[in-house]
This record gives sequence, structure tokens and C-alpha cells, in this order.
Amino acid sequence: MALGQSAYFYNVELSALEENVGHSMDRVARLREKAIRRNDTQAADQINKLQRVIGVVQQRIARLK
Repeated sequence: MALGQSAYFYNVELSALEENVGHSMDRVARLREKAIRRNDTQAADQINKLQRVIGVVQQRIARLK
């Protein structure tokens, strides 16, 4: 496979990964809002940790671009 094709597929996969991680962050944010409304602080704390991890993943993806 030519280098140009490899770069193209790399960028396509990276963009798809970025989009999926963004959607995951949106879903997790909605879950956190629900937990807060239910006054479930333990779940909200766990979800907050998950949001931080997803944020790190988003930063690393941005660095790869």
C-alpha cells in the first residue's frame, strides 16, 4: 500500500475514533446529569472519573492529528 493511502486511512480512522469518543462523552455527560438529579453522588463521582479519562483520550487523539 502506498504511503499516501496509509495516511488517508490513518486520518479516516482517527476521525472516526474522535467522533465516537465525542459521542461517548456526550452520553456520559447525560448520565452524570441524571445521577445528579437523583442525588446519587457516588454514581456522579464515578461518572466524573470516566469523563476525565475520556477527556484524556480526546487530548491524545488531538495530538495524533
